[in-house]
Amino acid sequence: MSADLQRIHVKLLADAQPDLGLDPFLAIFGRWRQDKSHPSQWIDLADYAHMAKGPGILLVGKQGNFSANRDDPGLGLLYAGKAGFEGSEEERVLEAFRRCLELTQAVLEEPEYPTGLKLEPGSWELFINDRLNFPNNEATDAVLRSSIETALNTLFGVGGYTLARDGDPQRRYAFSIRAATSGDLAELLDKVKTTA
Repeated sequence: MSADLQRIHVKLLADAQPDLGLDPFLAIFGRWRQDKSHPSQWIDLADYAHMAKGPGILLVGKQGNFSANRDDPGLGLLYAGKAGFEGSEEERVLEAFRRCLELTQAVLEEPEYPTGLKLEPGSWELFINDRLNFPNNEATDAVLRSSIETALNTLFGVGGYTLARDGDPQRRYAFSIRAATSGDLAELLDKVKTTA
């Protein structure tokens, strides 16, 4: 398997009331969309907040998307990388976490950020959204799991997390990550930046 790993999605889960409104993200992402110099190259903004489960409020970019996302397993901030990943698979996974953490830090600093949305630094989802090149099977797992685990060791420490793979071959190659971390998001971002 020699495919170019690009479509790496990282979701930081949150604790919030199910009826939490996502309208604040329309204002935040509406401003962000005007930033033509951002590396994600923002091009569109979509509102799917009316869906009980779905993309929520989605800021679309050429390099990646960022959203307040309601897809399973629940509400969270999702960075969906599409392009621009380089280096080893481990470096690419760490880069996806870096991008997600930087955007998350930025959104937390916005005055409209909803106070009822409490992020959980120990609860993550990781998806490889490329079923053609990286189907959810044992061959993909043999190629990617070691790199993913090495990246997570950098973030959370060896033995500092549990990793559960979604075994359904009809879905994306994906993991739920639960880390025993008391650190905050800034500390995780520092760890990723020092490895870059």
